Amino acid sequence: MSAGRRPLIAAAFGAASALSLSCMLLGNGASMFFGGNPGNSISPTPFLPASSTPTPFLPSLATQLAPFLQETPGAGEPLVPPTPYVGVPPWSPYAGPIYPAPTAIPTPAQPFELSDEVLNIALLGSDMRPFGSSYRTDTIMILSLNRSRGTATLISFPRDLYVYIPAYTMQRINVAFPIGYTLGYEGGSFGLFQDTMMYNFGLRVDHWVRVNFSGFTGLVDSLGGIDVPVAQTLTDKRKGYGDYTVYPGVVHMDGATALWYVRSRYSTSDFDRERRQQEVILGFANRLLSLNALANMPGFFDQLRQFVDMDLSFQDLAPFVTMATSVRPDNVRRYRIVSPTQCYGWITPAGADVQLPIPDAIRNLLQEALYP
Repeated sequence: MSAGRRPLIAAAFGAASALSLSCMLLGNGASMFFGGNPGNSISPTPFLPASSTPTPFLPSLATQLAPFLQETPGAGEPLVPPTPYVGVPPWSPYAGPIYPAPTAIPTPAQPFELSDEVLNIALLGSDMRPFGSSYRTDTIMILSLNRSRGTATLISFPRDLYVYIPAYTMQRINVAFPIGYTLGYEGGSFGLFQDTMMYNFGLRVDHWVRVNFSGFTGLVDSLGGIDVPVAQTLTDKRKGYGDYTVYPGVVHMDGATALWYVRSRYSTSDFDRERRQQEVILGFANRLLSLNALANMPGFFDQLRQFVDMDLSFQDLAPFVTMATSVRPDNVRRYRIVSPTQCYGWITPAGADVQLPIPDAIRNLLQEALYP
């Protein structure tokens, strides 16, 4: 086993259904375009001939990590080798932290034993900006497809869940994916996300899909909108509308309305947003089925590639087309990690509001979700 990585789990499995395709399009953050503030005028720099071998600017690792460490003690300090641990460290055999942890680092969770008939896909929505180097995945869901049982299950994880990120420190789960790239972790962004999920929950993740703002709204609009099964009244601020309300029932939404619905949280909470994100997925899946999108999977897959980033291929998806016809969106099993049942609020020494996991409660939820 290499430092910082567990043995790689099998990478070749079957793929997804119409539900999985719909899930790929849901994200809560995404491609937000901001203009810069005008700077002060300065005097021109005198001309100096360039050297024959210019040295490119490479920010230090500490500088690259700074955006993620705003709430971590010692964020402004240079990186140093971890302090040697006396005895067997609790994180063994994973890589130890490079920053001090403000709370105890848990031991690795016992892995769930899942057969090759189970495919777990991470559905991630990010707040990545087109010219920014840091981002977070504020939507984190796992779509678990069980081919032998013919079931599809959605599991939502809150973005503020405070977990151990191998080779880094204790931090919110929503930074695991981007930190993997910054650290040069084996397997990159997804490699560190995989290990974070396995370390903290014993959950194997096989593939990933990441979506942005414009991709989500564009695809929903290209389908003529979606009908969302809204469970509860929601009133919240919406740009250009002031207070905006949707009521229980089946609500037709265009891309902008659906995006507002899945991102809105000021009048509710992140936990309520998890429920609404799952509702939009069901609405999208129903729309795909009504358009008979599965009949032209290659064409739809090409269209999908225009709106999302993912490591899935059409060959991965094809084996689950048959299963898709038997699992109706209304029959999708849905689970959410919520407070105070599976986690509880905690304020870090730096003043950040996070959610500490309740390991036994989360494991019980995952046990029920993964073994239908």
